[in-house]
Amino acid sequence: MTLRNTPSSFGSVARAFHWGMALLVVVAIVLIELTDLAPKGSALRRGMREWHSQAGLLVLALVWFRLAWKLVNTEPAIVPPPAAWQRKAAHAVAWTFYALMVVLPVLGILMLQADGRPVALLGLPLPVVVGVDKALAHRLEDVHEWLGNAMLVLIGLHVAATVWHGVVLRDNTLARMR
Repeated sequence: MTLRNTPSSFGSVARAFHWGMALLVVVAIVLIELTDLAPKGSALRRGMREWHSQAGLLVLALVWFRLAWKLVNTEPAIVPPPAAWQRKAAHAVAWTFYALMVVLPVLGILMLQADGRPVALLGLPLPVVVGVDKALAHRLEDVHEWLGNAMLVLIGLHVAATVWHGVVLRDNTLARMR
């Protein structure tokens, strides 16, 4: 397998970005969804929230490298080619994923800072860009949660489309990323 993409498949770097960031996103979602199972005020609950934040911040850091890699590599062709509307829908979903991988962590940073909590990535403190404002923190939390739910819907669409391509259309969509 090559590092760079070929006309027929994604290279090892694109695959590592895809699967690694997918894992980080899933970990972030699972952690925040399971947080309510931990007792309020417990170290476990705080730890789950902190690891949720770290996963999100890693996504924010990595998405820029992933986008740069995407822009300098060719996208492997789907054979047989999908209809134009399917290509457009797939690109819309992909670019919405990229937007959410930026917006969700940024909202998380702003939310935590507005709540008066410091934010650090792997121990490195991030600059404070918003002052303490509890009302703003609550509004940002609502938007963050709503967009997180939108991410879940997109993940479901992505998985469903993958199954559709593999089982119904039987094209090479899956083979390009394996």
